[in-house]
Amino acid sequence: MEKIEILKQTDLFRGLPLSFFPTVIPLLEKKSFTEGGTIFQEGDVGEDIYIVGAGSVSIIVNIPEIGEEEVAILKPYDFFGEMAIIDGDVRSATAIAHKGTEVFKIRRNDFLSLIDEEAPYATEILENIILKLSIRIRSTSDKLNMFYLMDMGV
Repeated sequence: MEKIEILKQTDLFRGLPLSFFPTVIPLLEKKSFTEGGTIFQEGDVGEDIYIVGAGSVSIIVNIPEIGEEEVAILKPYDFFGEMAIIDGDVRSATAIAHKGTEVFKIRRNDFLSLIDEEAPYATEILENIILKLSIRIRSTSDKLNMFYLMDMGV
């Protein structure tokens, strides 16, 4: 998958001009994973944000007294790992690759420098992240409510 195509298709950089992408391309590092490969583990220090280039990625959380639960399956052009990029905290979930998965990662320091140095585009990028976080929080909240109701026998 071409890096320029990834940048054009991902929601992370939605709304940005093509002229901005040559600034981002050198920051992208391609990583390949086999089926079941761990991209990162819940509790790891969050150093990177990822964009799925090929394959898919399961996002799994450990729910106390319930166990591990898949909360999302990410497809090409989806981005993930954004929470740790923003707050510098540890990973809140585990990311597991499916067969033939390739991801492109941007290191936290590079991402923060990009935001700082490309101020005209920073607002758009951060709005894209906030929108995605909002969607994911709502989805996770719905799933947790379902687990709660199941536990209550409803």
